[in-house]
Amino acid sequence: MVKVDLVIQENKSMRKLLLISTFLGIISVGCHTAKQTQHIVKDTVITQSPAATLKPVDSIATIKEQLANTLNTPLNFTTFYGRAKANFSSPQASGNATVYIKMQKDSIIWISITGPLNIEGARVLITPDSVKIMNKLESTLQLSSIAHLQQLTKLPLTFNDFQNLILGRPAIIGNNVDYQFKKDSITITSAGDLLTYVYSFTKNNLQLGQSNFQPVNNTTVKSANIFYNDYRQVDNINFSASRDISVSGEAPITLQLNFKEYNFNQPQTFLFTVSKNYTIKYE
Repeated sequence: MVKVDLVIQENKSMRKLLLISTFLGIISVGCHTAKQTQHIVKDTVITQSPAATLKPVDSIATIKEQLANTLNTPLNFTTFYGRAKANFSSPQASGNATVYIKMQKDSIIWISITGPLNIEGARVLITPDSVKIMNKLESTLQLSSIAHLQQLTKLPLTFNDFQNLILGRPAIIGNNVDYQFKKDSITITSAGDLLTYVYSFTKNNLQLGQSNFQPVNNTTVKSANIFYNDYRQVDNINFSASRDISVSGEAPITLQLNFKEYNFNQPQTFLFTVSKNYTIKYE
């Protein structure tokens, strides 16, 4: 009886975590891929990023130029793999899970979630125009568009935005950009039609420290805040191994992600096999 209660409780928590993962496009878990395709992250903490080797800053104009170069230089990668411990809390449920993330640059985000009892609850497959959610607890497959994902999360983010969130890069930098310079940080603000995007960078090495999304005269759109910590270097890419995320609204959510393993440019598979007994839902 105790085991049944634990499974029921985990199912409720898993459903909530599934919704959170769909917002972020960053929650995934499953069986380990072959050892030769994975890379165990060394515990060497990055003390400075490649941006810190740029020429000394003489003026605000120089800082803007350096930051623009950093933001406009795309990451040199083809695939990404990550395994993270996730802790979440909301008025409806709270709990923890192990999360795996796989990406094929600009084409696929693969997500899977496993709970404390080692039960895989869901897999998610996101492409630039579609979202597939396999709920293994309820034997259902939900097929929808990116537009529906935006409606579900109340955040008008595209596939590219979700990809950037995973990588720890600013999701949107528009043409009308405002810079604010402080003693140890630089803040960039860019206003879109529905959201105002605010990004804070450390001044000494131009690492992204915080992303903030605020609704613009639209109460149906949620606001979100992400802190990026514990930068480490893997495959010549600086990666934030610790994330603190909060989403406001009628059902506020907090989520902590701590990556235990990650790599770039290693062969990946994106298994998404659906049983014929699953019920298919269209959104």
